[in-house]
Amino acid sequence: MDIVTLVPAFKPQYLPELLSSLRLQTRPSSRIVFSDDSPDGAYRAVLMSEALAPLRAGLPIECHEGPRRGGYPNMLHLLDIWAQSSPLVHLLLDDDVIYPEFYARHLVAHASGQFSCSISRRWTANDAGQPLQGQKVPAAVDQAAHRIVALDAGVVFMTTAVECCNWFGEFSNAVFRAETVPILRRPQFEGVSYAGLWDLGAFMAASLLHPVAHIQDHLGFFRTGGQGNSGKFFGPYMKAAHVGYAALGLGGRRLGMYSDAQARQCFSTIATALAQRYGSQDDMQVFIALLPRLAQGEAAAEGEFLLAWNAYLQQHDF
Repeated sequence: MDIVTLVPAFKPQYLPELLSSLRLQTRPSSRIVFSDDSPDGAYRAVLMSEALAPLRAGLPIECHEGPRRGGYPNMLHLLDIWAQSSPLVHLLLDDDVIYPEFYARHLVAHASGQFSCSISRRWTANDAGQPLQGQKVPAAVDQAAHRIVALDAGVVFMTTAVECCNWFGEFSNAVFRAETVPILRRPQFEGVSYAGLWDLGAFMAASLLHPVAHIQDHLGFFRTGGQGNSGKFFGPYMKAAHVGYAALGLGGRRLGMYSDAQARQCFSTIATALAQRYGSQDDMQVFIALLPRLAQGEAAAEGEFLLAWNAYLQQHDF
């Protein structure tokens, strides 16, 4: 099976490492598509520079102009360019790095069963790319005897949003089957948007179609800090990533994947985190007030939360 790599491009300073990681794959991708979302084509200029010619040599690279409307619209733009042209597709964020066996191991996973996507473990690294720590996966998964573990929707839902935990990681450490990709265009459960937690929401949605293959090997690293959204703690994306757990809890309850009690647990957990981390932020006050009411099961709170949540997403053009 062929894998196509899609890179939503914005930060050129990590290009040498990214290209090196693609060159070193023991099972290379068949097509590498960049969508340059940087101002004035700065990313393309570095990508196609003479200095990086040795790293580009032999790689099936193409570079397109991005929509310049933010990270997620750039991903959707890449999916349009890809146009279901391969059985498997990989969204590789431009500041992450995959290790040489990444594609080989994901291909083995997809060849072993009908999975909606495969997700490998990854390290968290600092801006210089130095690995700092691994993911804290559930004990039952961590101690599994097999290197590839099939996870159904029940396991995926019960170990993530209900506990306000994304132990899977990001798009960079996942490979999707082509038939699963349409869920990326509809980031919502039963009318509740999970924008801000696009990656976790997509993994949860994928598990409703077919099981998820979890690869136990650490096959890459995710940078924290630096110029990425994870380094902008008080930015709208990190705030949305917090409130998004409540959206996933609400959507999961509407799907019937969570009981009222489980959804309330989610609301209560994220309410405490919001108050502790964003208590001084004016734009979070409405959610800090609403989430305890959701946790108490107040009937009117759900509608008020959706109004506030949708207004926040629209304000920040999610």
